[in-house]
Amino acid sequence: MRSLKILILEPNPFQLMALHQMLNAIGIYDVLTAPSLASALCSLGHRGAVDIAICDPQLKGGDGLALIHHLAQQDQARALILLGAVASSVLGDLERLLCEHRLRMLGCLQTPVSAVLMRGLLDSYLLAPMAARA
Repeated sequence: MRSLKILILEPNPFQLMALHQMLNAIGIYDVLTAPSLASALCSLGHRGAVDIAICDPQLKGGDGLALIHHLAQQDQARALILLGAVASSVLGDLERLLCEHRLRMLGCLQTPVSAVLMRGLLDSYLLAPMAARA
């Protein structure tokens, strides 16, 4: 798989490790992992923008939404994969934000995440015309 830089925000250590290992198994090795918003922002500060961010927008404490807002406003990601069951009201607000900032939503994945579905979302990103990724 083409080299992608991916950021995962996941406070559950087991889920974080499982997602990281899944991406490695798919052939993606430039993976930034973050258990909190603070560590995600620190990683972005040190390593720069990512191709794809993966997070649950409904994390307790608002970390997921805060990260998505940061990524959109600072142009630090090109695409987003949402984790968990996302309320339709939250999804509507997110779609407007993402559209405003040209951040592409690849899709939503339920946990535990299916490697086949993850691969499908990553392939859809890679197969998109370059203009859609820029």
